[in-house]
Amino acid sequence: MRQNLLETYSRQLKVAEAYISKNFDKSISRQTQLTTAVLLDNTNRFLTESLSTERANLGDWKKFCLNLTNLAVPSLIANDLVIVHPMTSYSGSVAYLKYVSLTDKGDVKAGDEFNGVFKLGDMTDARRNFTSQVIVETITSTGVPALAVAASGKFIDPETKEKKDAKVIKKAGGKPEYKLASEVTGLAEGDKVVYFSDEFQMERVPAKDIPTIGPKMEHIPLVAEPRRIAVRYDQITAYQAKTDYGFSLDKQIAEQACGELAYEIDSEIVNMLKEGAGEALKELTWSKTLPHGVSKFEHYNGFLEVIEQARAIIYSRTKKFHPNYMVVSSDCLPVLRFVNGFTAVKNPKMNGPYKVGELDSLSIYVSPDMGEGEFFFGLNGSDMMSSACV
Repeated sequence: MRQNLLETYSRQLKVAEAYISKNFDKSISRQTQLTTAVLLDNTNRFLTESLSTERANLGDWKKFCLNLTNLAVPSLIANDLVIVHPMTSYSGSVAYLKYVSLTDKGDVKAGDEFNGVFKLGDMTDARRNFTSQVIVETITSTGVPALAVAASGKFIDPETKEKKDAKVIKKAGGKPEYKLASEVTGLAEGDKVVYFSDEFQMERVPAKDIPTIGPKMEHIPLVAEPRRIAVRYDQITAYQAKTDYGFSLDKQIAEQACGELAYEIDSEIVNMLKEGAGEALKELTWSKTLPHGVSKFEHYNGFLEVIEQARAIIYSRTKKFHPNYMVVSSDCLPVLRFVNGFTAVKNPKMNGPYKVGELDSLSIYVSPDMGEGEFFFGLNGSDMMSSACV
């Protein structure tokens, strides 16, 4: 169905691509093409059904609305900041996969997430040994795990590399103590025991109770927020615009309507992401004030350290991503001009938020809704499965 829509509206999409390439110096992604095609089809069906009794007046009006949709949607920076999901009705959902444990093994419990859309998860001792013969388990208030006491497999001594009878390893003060399961005493709540068990023996074919992971489908519910705008002008104003300035008012006002829609939608997305980013981190603060004896070029170029720190923070949180965009307030632009590696976009089309340039692999956007000195970083993937803001 989606491929059919791309073919049906291929002519309109070519017009949109030419417009975006000329005014915004970028190309339209496959996902944006699909979103635009779905919205064009929504607009077409809505107008046909709602104005079915006035078909004589429908032609030009439908063309106007389709053109407005075709130019407004691809020009949004929202397409670059977040995944835009095309909807064919007022409500729907976005499905995404995450991979979880389907079995219990020590401290890893069924349902624990291993590899999600937004992060890989922490590498704990238990997870590090999830696929091995080793079992890592925390002592609870109920005492030593029953499985640990009953362990009867083989343990590889890390010092001698020899296989010995199953033992429980109690980590005390950073130095492991190796004891037979039957000899272990003095375990306290919170201590970890590491052991082997027949239940996860590699030698057995077929093996019993192999640690298992599997996909789990999650859904994010969506409810559309319709936006409507009407344009109106009188004949005298249109005549004056034509005779005094030489432009057609109907085309000009259509561009203004597109601009208003784009400004509102982009501002809503930027504010949503800014709120999601939370309070400013102390390590990501920086001052324009020049230290004594340091040139403005050297000091402003030092802002690059803040950017690299932000990249490191996002990677440490997600274990899998670096940010690929940054949204800044307008007063950050003079600083970025001094940063090595920054390249400005040629002749950007400006209407509220817009792309100002790139810094290495980081796309830079400016938004008038950002407070003085504010900026945040985010990630937007190339598919429906990876989009996050941190």
